[in-house]
Amino acid sequence: MKRASLLLTLPTVALLVGCEKEITVELPDVPTQFVVEGVVQPGLPPYVILTRTQSYFDPIDQNALSNSYVRGALVTVDNGSGPVALDQLCSSSLTPEQRALFAEITGVDPALLGSADICIYSTANTALYGEVGRTYRLNIEVEGEVLTSVTTIPNPVSLDSVWFQLALQRPDDDSLGYAWGTLTDPDTMGNCYRWMARRISTDEDGNAEDPTFISPLGNTFQDRFVNGLTFDFSFIRGRQFYSDQPEDSNEEAGFFKVGDTIAVKFLSINFAEHEFYTSYDENISTQGDLFGTPVNADSNIDGGLGIWAGWGVYADTIICQ
Repeated sequence: MKRASLLLTLPTVALLVGCEKEITVELPDVPTQFVVEGVVQPGLPPYVILTRTQSYFDPIDQNALSNSYVRGALVTVDNGSGPVALDQLCSSSLTPEQRALFAEITGVDPALLGSADICIYSTANTALYGEVGRTYRLNIEVEGEVLTSVTTIPNPVSLDSVWFQLALQRPDDDSLGYAWGTLTDPDTMGNCYRWMARRISTDEDGNAEDPTFISPLGNTFQDRFVNGLTFDFSFIRGRQFYSDQPEDSNEEAGFFKVGDTIAVKFLSINFAEHEFYTSYDENISTQGDLFGTPVNADSNIDGGLGIWAGWGVYADTIICQ
């Protein structure tokens, strides 16, 4: 019997070995493009982060990351009163307090700001601070190329209520849960929304548990199927990219917990922004999936890639108890 089993196994092994074939994939040579991440929201200065695309096989280290940020561009924003040039601000020249504010406004991890020289474009000119209903035209001139985009800050839609509710996914779990909200969608088709949250309760060192607002994947939606309705919705706790916080890799991952204080930003956005954020989330969620269909983020930048977004902001706070 042992000999018979061996005789049956050997041809199978030979067949599997014979099926091995080295496959070489030649990726097309794609020209480098500029990538824009820009936001304007009520009461805050606009900011623009300008980077360039990299080859799939380019090294990813601190120097490569710093070099991906584009310096020396002429970036202007026009809110109808004429174009105003934005100033170039680099994290290496900022104080720790300024870096913390930099991180809070832009969403860039403060640890990254402290380890790499990250540059953005913004302004202290209050005449350019965001106003609801106003249109903002972006123009970027860099290395002989011109990138443009236009956005408007929509009227914010308020949430009826926000609260914390236990998830009850584990026996006797009396601490972990999700953030909830109730929305009454206006009776006009085409409203688009995005959820962001940040734990502002402090850790044992006295620092806010989340240094920036975080948008979990799948947090952007439109009123196509809920126009004019009142409904409840929930979102998990998001995590920063490359987070090393213990609660992002243990049983607390994705959950808020009793004792947290959560600052909420509920954004009203335009359809172009909705298309970008949803396609971006799809792109991120399919990375590493051999059977997933590659998705390119839908850009609203003429002459480049990325997003120039107007945010209408409703802010609220949740005490988790």
